[in-house]
Amino acid sequence: MINIVNNIQNIKNSNLVFIIEEEIDLEILKTFELEEKFLEKEKEFLEKKENKTFEFFVWNENFDKVFIINFLDKTKKNFIEYISSEIIKLGENFTIISNSENNLEKILDICILSRYKFNLYKTEKIIDNINIFIKNEEDQENLEKRQKTLENIIDCRNLVNTPTSDKTPEKIVDLVKQTDFKNTKIKILDHSDIRKKWLNLIDSVWKWSENKPYLVILEKIVNPEYPTYWFIWKWVVFDTGWINLKPENHIYDMKDDMAWAATVFYTMKELDTKDLKINIIAAFPLVENSISGSAYRPSDIIKAYNSKTVDVKNTDAEWRLVLADTMSYLSDNYKLDYMMTVATLTWACMYAIWYNYAWIMWTDKYIISKLLEQSKDNFEKYWQLPFSNFYIEKTKWEISDIKNLSEWVYAWATMWRAFLANFCDKWEKFIHIDIAWVANYPENYWLYSKWATWFWIDSLSKLFMEL
Repeated sequence: MINIVNNIQNIKNSNLVFIIEEEIDLEILKTFELEEKFLEKEKEFLEKKENKTFEFFVWNENFDKVFIINFLDKTKKNFIEYISSEIIKLGENFTIISNSENNLEKILDICILSRYKFNLYKTEKIIDNINIFIKNEEDQENLEKRQKTLENIIDCRNLVNTPTSDKTPEKIVDLVKQTDFKNTKIKILDHSDIRKKWLNLIDSVWKWSENKPYLVILEKIVNPEYPTYWFIWKWVVFDTGWINLKPENHIYDMKDDMAWAATVFYTMKELDTKDLKINIIAAFPLVENSISGSAYRPSDIIKAYNSKTVDVKNTDAEWRLVLADTMSYLSDNYKLDYMMTVATLTWACMYAIWYNYAWIMWTDKYIISKLLEQSKDNFEKYWQLPFSNFYIEKTKWEISDIKNLSEWVYAWATMWRAFLANFCDKWEKFIHIDIAWVANYPENYWLYSKWATWFWIDSLSKLFMEL
């Protein structure tokens, strides 16, 4: 629990945490009438410009301990990197004070995001009780506004980390229906609709799994005269790989294969009440691909919604099939200006840049430049990959129009974007973002907790509010 407080006297049985960046910050320490020896010790750190945290007992009726976090050497780490590494070590009960109002939002992010724990299935839950001290009403309004964004991020993390049995397609549809959208319209196609509309690629990926598929469409139409952006992403509740079964050391993590879908869903929730100068349509096919006797096979050839035939070279390349049908369906039924797909796709991405960047490919240099510029200051980082028609040509095939895997072309992230380019039926401007593996991290890292990270909600929400 995070509390925004403006009266330190009302706090009982807590620990005090001070963040010191400059000598002037000593003034706030003096107001608490700490023993002179502690102030002298702090002056030594200031003289040495040393990053160091120290603690001491005060045996005060309101506070047990005081922690002083010195962030004085800024040449090696930034504020979020260093302070999050120290805050995560603290216990569950503390009151944090900073003399810099500019850092309050970062402190809130650190206290909520870096200390996140997925404990919904734990019998005994450890819950934080953290107070953030503020000085004026404007700070309170800004932090409360930021808290709403962080709530969407935490909800997203929880959903990604939730076991597959508790997030079947039907349960996700119920979640969508129960979401209190103010300015966003919900459309849901059930399995019978999917078959009637000849969305064969979606139907083939589902093919006789226990839980039937859906196609969910979210529409925020601000003004028909504004440009329309649309997201599509797949929501495969557990990616088994089907006949091309996932290897044993990777299949446990496939409950999070819907991370990018959950992220876009909560991005739409975040943008629902925002004042935008664009229209946004988001869509996701909800499928389960459990292995069955009727599962589609490598070498099957399937006709897509736009009538192009696809040779299934690998059943574990299912995401591009469900995205392809959804892309064609939206292109056929809506007037769209910009198309955006997001995916947790490729080991190639992780091998190249590890867990710290998402790859972007687009035909619009303006949006690429906006994301790259945002990366300089935002915790979420992007890196651009080149793209050309050369890669699209490599998706063509001898016995069908295209194939869903081009084995010998090892630019995997690029080739999977190239496959989707075959379904930009009206030549919409197209971005593809590969968030593998920044969507799921193997350890605590700054604001990212272990497992689901929420990458995308913050950066793209800010981007669309600027367009």
